[in-house]
Amino acid sequence: MSGRSGAVVAGGSHDMGADTMPRSALELAKSGWLVEVHLISEGEPDPRFFVVGTHEAGDAEEAILRYPGIIREDKRTARRRLSDKEIACLRLRPDGVRPYILESEL
Repeated sequence: MSGRSGAVVAGGSHDMGADTMPRSALELAKSGWLVEVHLISEGEPDPRFFVVGTHEAGDAEEAILRYPGIIREDKRTARRRLSDKEIACLRLRPDGVRPYILESEL
């Protein structure tokens, strides 16, 4: 995934926060963040984007480490807070971590 333009949509089936919660407790996150990750193993800059259902930016950057393939040495930056509308549209759960995929790459 590369580039910073184009529409972005949630992708993948790794909504990790929802996997650990009882079905009756599923609810939307009260706040969330768009987090950019730069993998240290990549030769060229190749930003990856994730949405995370946490209140604090630092917690969102830390929560990314639960996603398979992301390691502590990868640079993680919370870019912006998600709007309530985005959280609802993405069905983002509390403590959920999911990738964002550019539509042009689908």
